[in-house]
Amino acid sequence: MSAAPAPRTIVARARLSAQGLLAAPGAGATPASVVRHLGLVQAQDLAQAFWALGVRAPGTTASTVRAAFDAGTIVRTWAARGTLMLVAPELLDDVLAVTGPRMRAQTATGFRDAGIDADCIASLVPVAVGCCAGGATRGQLLEAIRAAGQDTTGQRGYHLLMALSLERAIVQGPMAGGGGVRQLFVPYRSWIGGTGNDGGDPGASLARLALRYFTGHGPATVADFAWWLGLPLGPVRAALAVLETAGGLVQRRVGGIDYWVASAAATDLEDGTAGPGARSVLVLPGFDEFLLGYRDRGASLPAEHARRVVPGGNGVFRRTVVHGGATIGTWDPAGSAEPFGSALGPGASRAFAARMREYSHFWAR
Repeated sequence: MSAAPAPRTIVARARLSAQGLLAAPGAGATPASVVRHLGLVQAQDLAQAFWALGVRAPGTTASTVRAAFDAGTIVRTWAARGTLMLVAPELLDDVLAVTGPRMRAQTATGFRDAGIDADCIASLVPVAVGCCAGGATRGQLLEAIRAAGQDTTGQRGYHLLMALSLERAIVQGPMAGGGGVRQLFVPYRSWIGGTGNDGGDPGASLARLALRYFTGHGPATVADFAWWLGLPLGPVRAALAVLETAGGLVQRRVGGIDYWVASAAATDLEDGTAGPGARSVLVLPGFDEFLLGYRDRGASLPAEHARRVVPGGNGVFRRTVVHGGATIGTWDPAGSAEPFGSALGPGASRAFAARMREYSHFWAR
């Protein structure tokens, strides 16, 4: 009789399924459907965020992702934890209704030190909206802000762009021409549509985000979800209580830890098996949701290897090789893998080479 799988293996492989990382080519996933499913996709490094979508929508290419941005089915902005993220436009009002006040409070000191106050931001809203009416590069927008009499040197320009985005003046939408991976800023409301009600009731918005998160990331803990949005635990627990009563989410205990999971996926945790994905080999981008989507990453990344993924603890996550739900090494775009332990076995090496061919194909078109 084979030994029962370790609890962390059960959790990690359930997350592979939830995150769409076991999708087969032609399964119908698109870049936009991936973003809608996950809710938020970390994207301070836009090129790596492209691959985060490509690996979950096998058969797509970088051109497919660019087309989604150009069509307005994906946008990018400061959405949570002061971090740039990809968001479905129809979800963005909900997101900012929940995370906006927290991000403003967390950035208040830095803004104040940079001489950015409410009057400054209000005066720049029409400047930014006018400049971005036909789409503007970051450089063009900063030049318009300088022409309006505002200093943009150092980090002040970055802070101003974040502040204007949190005010729903601008959002990063279509791709800039001329090659490369760069976006244009566009006016927020004219690009994403909607009624401008700023998400309505923040409590209802948080409940909708919780359902999206645990469907696309579960099993995960209350602390994971709170960290993902950068929120305190209190309102998160209240939102989960509402969803549990409504039947959308359930709790399951694995390895002594209480996890939340979408009701439809609960059986994957109840039978005590590790689920599909035992032989899967993935080459994931840096900052991928498979790690960055959780406060506690121990299910897929043992603590002793954490500094191999984040050298120096500086918050910059390297690209990772994931085998059967476990992070077993890092990789680079040139096609080399750096395993944490012994070299990859023959089967894993062949699978790694196949994934690298898929990665090259993604960027070739």
